[in-house]
Amino acid sequence: MLRDAMQPNRKQGIFVAVPSVNGSVNFSIAMMFGRAMASSSLAECPFQFTIHAEVGKRGIDYARNCIVKTFMEDSDADWLVMVDADQIVPDNFWQLCAVRDADVVSAVVPVWVANMDPETMLRVNNYGLDDQHRCYNLPIPPEENKQPYRVPIVGTGCIAIRRRVFAPKPKGVGLTPFFFTHLPDRKVQAGEDINFSVECQRAGFMLAVHPGVRVDHTKELALWQVEQYYNARHKMESEGRQTTEAQRLSIG
Repeated sequence: MLRDAMQPNRKQGIFVAVPSVNGSVNFSIAMMFGRAMASSSLAECPFQFTIHAEVGKRGIDYARNCIVKTFMEDSDADWLVMVDADQIVPDNFWQLCAVRDADVVSAVVPVWVANMDPETMLRVNNYGLDDQHRCYNLPIPPEENKQPYRVPIVGTGCIAIRRRVFAPKPKGVGLTPFFFTHLPDRKVQAGEDINFSVECQRAGFMLAVHPGVRVDHTKELALWQVEQYYNARHKMESEGRQTTEAQRLSIG
């Protein structure tokens, strides 16, 4: 079982970075920046925070790799915490960096996939693998579940990564671990989050989800889609049905 623990008598460094094309961040992230910097000077705070916005970089894989380069070259922090600009970050985000046994730790981040079956529109951006190594979204963990758990693939909406992960290959994933892969017709075969996770697995790192850190995710969507989802889920649950394998695997 994974354990929450912090090294005693030492302030660990946390480099908090947000990729933002236009340089703007939402109120939640601005508050996170402010509170993190204010907390760094407190004796009782076990962390020393640095904040960074990666501005004007197009291509999310490129922006993430730029963040990694800055983290490794311009800081000596122990952890990189990367938060997307459309996330609503809880006050306990730092707990991602208190999971002693994991190298990469994701928060629980909901995602809305409106082009799928109504029963499965609401998903989590962490994944399992079936027998054929196809990805499928894991279910939202129960509220009472606070213990971190291992996963093969993590999303990158709100993620903490230990410094050692970015060591040169083969011991680490190097400084450019985020990239897309494409089919011959240029359809995305795997996003930068999946490929990053695969690189981490190859290097022997442990990936985990901390269910006690729940991030919200702001998206534009039609409210009738919410109604459609609610009615479909209620009907499915009242009939005692479970989500099918085909529904789980239809992540696009």
